[in-house]
Amino acid sequence: MQRKYLYAAGIVGVLAGSAALWQFNRGQANDGDPIVGKMATTALPISQVVLFNSGVGYIQREGEVTGDGRVDLTFPTSDVNDLLKSLILQDGGGGKIGVISYDSQDPVDKILRSFALDLNSNPTFGQILNQARGEKIEVMRQEKPGANPYKVSGTIIGMEAHNQPAGKDSVVEVEQLNLLTAEGMLSMPLTQVLSVKFMNQTLDNEFRRALQVLAGSHDVQKKTVALHFNGNGKRAVKVGYVVEKPIWKTTYRLVLEQAGKLFIQGWAIVENTSDDDWNNIRMVLVSGKPISYRMDLYDPLYIPRPLVEPELFASLRPPVYGGSFGGEGKPTDAPRAPGPGLPGFPGAPGAINGGSARIQGKGGPGEINVSHRGD
Repeated sequence: MQRKYLYAAGIVGVLAGSAALWQFNRGQANDGDPIVGKMATTALPISQVVLFNSGVGYIQREGEVTGDGRVDLTFPTSDVNDLLKSLILQDGGGGKIGVISYDSQDPVDKILRSFALDLNSNPTFGQILNQARGEKIEVMRQEKPGANPYKVSGTIIGMEAHNQPAGKDSVVEVEQLNLLTAEGMLSMPLTQVLSVKFMNQTLDNEFRRALQVLAGSHDVQKKTVALHFNGNGKRAVKVGYVVEKPIWKTTYRLVLEQAGKLFIQGWAIVENTSDDDWNNIRMVLVSGKPISYRMDLYDPLYIPRPLVEPELFASLRPPVYGGSFGGEGKPTDAPRAPGPGLPGFPGAPGAINGGSARIQGKGGPGEINVSHRGD
């Protein structure tokens, strides 16, 4: 619910002294001011609000935690980017700041696909069991109405459908659960299954977590941020952040008194658009306009990467060269047959006495000048 407040003050004092008052209040809070509001271990009350004319506001919460404490705060989705950019935590009792966790921005269907049992598209009872093929379960079975139920343990083989007659000329499709039990394979109609318990604790926990994700997706406008403080004993903690807030506005009145004197009265209009009540807080109104910008830190960013495929058997291929050798840079019709002696020495058949050779290889044609001085 949106709440509006009116603050009456001298307009000169509000405009001229607001910046100094803000600095004083911040320093006073750091020196150990008495904590304002009701203490809570799961939520910190707001103790100070500083509003600017640039569309943002600084919110400070103060409270106490005992031991390893956790504080849960709820914010609109539009404020999470500003929260991640400006969040400040202080533990004044010698403790340490722990992990800060918040709800993911990934679509719900993408998160659900990451679990062992995919709950997208509203799967039926049989479809959920079919996804758990190979898992051990404990089934509470009742063969006939009024009969005593009993437990059946086994491994899920799969699901299948059988047509059963229903009346003279009609049939109905009945799902069958196939299990591998200690006595062998067992097929039972799904209508006889009263309950199913997963014996794999990891699978059971993932199934419950998927249900929690579904429950949290109902309120898509709010996100929960969990703040963890690690330490011993009762300690005072502070949390500060900057989020988007409506600008505060001013109105003026000119009052004519009986004695003929004029009195100027200024009012500041402040709007509380959050879900928290502003009771017994320190309110500071700043007339300046500090630079305010937005930055997307909440949405996951994925960078496309090139795919490198290994070349199979690349190291087993011998290098292949093409070309010819000849004198004076002219290729000969046929290579000379090697004779006695070593090629390259004078008088030896097949020797290269001078000229150039061109080698055609994989990297392109290249020319090598070769010369030798004979006796």
